[in-house]
Amino acid sequence: MKRLVLVCGILVVVGGFVMAEEADSIMDAIVSGTPLVNARLRYEHAESDGAKDSDAFTLRTRLGYSTLKFKGLRGFVEYEDVTSLGDEDDYNSAGLNTNALDHTVIADPEALELNQAYLEYMGCDSVIVAGRQRIIIDNARFIGNVGWRQNEQTYDAYSVKNESIKDVSLYYAFVDKVYRIFGQEHGVEPDGSAGNAARYQSESHLINVGWGPCDSFSGSLYGYLLDFGEGMVGAANSSDTYGLSCLVKHKGEGDCSASLALEYASQSDNSATTVGMDYTAGYFMADLSAGAPVARFGVGYELLGSDNGVGFKTPLATAHKFNGWADVFLVTPAEGLEDMYVYLSTECPKTGAKMKVVYHDFSSDTGGIDYGDEFDVVLSRKAGENVTIIAKYSNYNADSGPMNPLTSDVERVSVEASLAF
Repeated sequence: MKRLVLVCGILVVVGGFVMAEEADSIMDAIVSGTPLVNARLRYEHAESDGAKDSDAFTLRTRLGYSTLKFKGLRGFVEYEDVTSLGDEDDYNSAGLNTNALDHTVIADPEALELNQAYLEYMGCDSVIVAGRQRIIIDNARFIGNVGWRQNEQTYDAYSVKNESIKDVSLYYAFVDKVYRIFGQEHGVEPDGSAGNAARYQSESHLINVGWGPCDSFSGSLYGYLLDFGEGMVGAANSSDTYGLSCLVKHKGEGDCSASLALEYASQSDNSATTVGMDYTAGYFMADLSAGAPVARFGVGYELLGSDNGVGFKTPLATAHKFNGWADVFLVTPAEGLEDMYVYLSTECPKTGAKMKVVYHDFSSDTGGIDYGDEFDVVLSRKAGENVTIIAKYSNYNADSGPMNPLTSDVERVSVEASLAF
């Protein structure tokens, strides 16, 4: 409660700052910068077979400050606080609160930490960032910030994005550490390993080349070389992934349109990690949709392959965004995953309210296993320019087959309101 009062007090103080338009000196850039405030209040309920129900009532607050740009340079710092407004023992925060290990996981432990702190240079058609930063590449399928959870995933990294070639975007990042969603207050970093639930030590390279010659087509080539060290955790999460993706859009009469997204990647054990498993697994995705803003229908297929008993790995992804919102498949099973899905999205032009309904059918890549199916629905609406309200429901029904490693039904429901300015 003391921490909550402190955060609210800082919100009032920071909200009183006024942004200056430009910087004439370094001091002017620092003192006349822009405060940023982001708060998200969420209630989440989760049920799973063999565990007690979980109820998490949490408040996530971010307070940031951006300097003005001076001779191409800009600084930014941001703190993040996650506070449980109820009893933290009412939910299992990914095993980090030992009094609630018999509850269903809701991975939102209490935390107070530095979320971002970087120096950015903008010039010569490039943006160079050094320090702790948010990294989201393409649709976050492989590299993301895990934005759904209350504590964000950020990176100690050096990154550069260059757009000096017409229609081409070149991106490279060297990642030194990954600060994961579980918070830095929990555990220590064992010597010789990639880290615990809190963070990964890293010597990873992220490379992405995007090409967008017209509004109807865009694509990218990428290589994500993830090296998290030679310990047990490092070997389990390191990999080399190379792939390509494309998005084709067609504009019809009126507001009608169609789009086709395709992606393929190949992944193997990381060449810099001597301790690990020898495997080569594939990834494929196809998503076809058509309609208008008021209503849109889509169908898709996603494959995360398996080889030598190892499933395709996505340790830095915003995994909640894919393969169902019940979070059953945050880690790919050893047998791999095939996800066939259909969805319908609608929007009310008058109120701005949106709804999306998704149905998934899950099976394995190898072994002929039917994992189960899932029904998801999300409702969202903007309330003014600064407030967004979201309600989400997901229900995973496991198949009862004897070979299924995921036999627990999972149900989740959440309601949240976020404020950003």
